[in-house]
Amino acid sequence: MLLTSCHRPSPDPSPLQTQSATCRRQRLSQAGQRLGFALLLSLPTMFWPWPPGFAQIAGSLLSPLVAAWIRSEVQRVDNLQVQIAGSDAQILNGQIPQAQVSGDNLSYQGFQISHLRLRGQDIRLNVGEAIQGRSPLRLLAPVPVQVSLRLTEEDLNRTLQAPLIQAQLAQAQVQLPVGGQVVPFLIRQPQVTLEQGRLRIQANLTTPEGVEAPVTVLTGLEAQGPNRLRLVNPLWVSEGQEIPIPGLADFPIQLDPGVRIDRLEVQPGQILYEGILTIYPEVATVPQG
Repeated sequence: MLLTSCHRPSPDPSPLQTQSATCRRQRLSQAGQRLGFALLLSLPTMFWPWPPGFAQIAGSLLSPLVAAWIRSEVQRVDNLQVQIAGSDAQILNGQIPQAQVSGDNLSYQGFQISHLRLRGQDIRLNVGEAIQGRSPLRLLAPVPVQVSLRLTEEDLNRTLQAPLIQAQLAQAQVQLPVGGQVVPFLIRQPQVTLEQGRLRIQANLTTPEGVEAPVTVLTGLEAQGPNRLRLVNPLWVSEGQEIPIPGLADFPIQLDPGVRIDRLEVQPGQILYEGILTIYPEVATVPQG
């Protein structure tokens, strides 16, 4: 690096000529430093042809950025692990061939998940801006992500208190025959116990007049199409009797349009799910369907 300044005279016997030459060298040196830094980052890919699984430099830079971005988006996550696969050239250009993320005890907008594993491919990020500190890490294009998660009873009951779920419950009405008439009931304060292949739901049903009645319902749960769930064979439990509930049969639970269900299994104490979740950039419009 040149230490002489264009604003300070040189002690050389020919100061005008030397100062002019020094300024030219300094301008070239500043441009060369910027070019040299870019070349330094690209050296591994030019002279050392690593396979995609051995992206040592760029991957080690990007993984902490992705982890920091995830932590900024969620309220809580434990044991967060981020793995980036791809060559340095791909990653530095913002093209991520494959990434895996896993974590425990995830909390996001009131939704609780005991264990979550995500795997995405062909991910486009603004890596260059993020590494230089000019912008937070951002997604540039929608990404279909393979999801595997485990929900416990505690997760599910805490999620039922999330604002989104509460808003859906406030609009849902259950049509039940009472005194020879069909009366709409609202669902209040639900609590869920997970059994083999079905859920035991305890809640209060409230009539339009404000009359509440505690109920217990047993029901199966299965996928209906790619992004909708339905209740299967719902039964009203009363004094040891199990009574079919026509008003709840095939009751739909609509999921986000970006969700696809590949596997849904209800086990004692937990629900296992595998499927696809499409993650959209903030500026993108989520298609309706």
